[in-house]
Amino acid sequence: MVEVFKEGQLGYRSLMQTILKTSLTPEQYVEQDHHKQVKPPENCPNCSQAHTLEALAYYRRYATWLTSVLLIWVRRFLCRKCQVSVSCLPCFAQPYRAINTATISAGFSGQTQKREVQHWGTVIKVYWRRFESHLPQLLGRVGNAFGPVPLQPTAKGFWEQLLGHCGDLANATGQLVQEFHTCLFGTYRCHQRRALHTE
Repeated sequence: MVEVFKEGQLGYRSLMQTILKTSLTPEQYVEQDHHKQVKPPENCPNCSQAHTLEALAYYRRYATWLTSVLLIWVRRFLCRKCQVSVSCLPCFAQPYRAINTATISAGFSGQTQKREVQHWGTVIKVYWRRFESHLPQLLGRVGNAFGPVPLQPTAKGFWEQLLGHCGDLANATGQLVQEFHTCLFGTYRCHQRRALHTE
């Protein structure tokens, strides 16, 4: 039986999200029930303590694969030290976005011949506009970490810098979340560290 809990139900303070590196496609992840095999991060992303994360539950969300939409389960752990719940979002999925990482990347890079890009084209355009609107805040956080920022930066220019530095969107998202507590589409509460309480 899969246990799914709402935030606050077990008394933990808040939820943080990390990006789980995996070479699996969304389809393979589902077929292999890979959420059951996910190990906890060695260090809590909130308090940085080692070996404090223990299994908590799962939550469900959707991710596309080619032209299909799949239901996936995301592993969640609880830090015994700071009581923050940590979810491990597979890198094929973007925070708060249903279209999978590879399809977004292909669309942003102009690979319009791909069937999945054509299928999800309207949504990908919405995502691009969201990326453009978030760009000033994003650059304010990352500075020159991915290369020199021109006086009049553009989404296209930063996108090319990001891919040139990180190789692909999956790696870029992991770095943005872990080091800068943001992502391509917004700066979300689940990526921010929480204050530690001493009780």
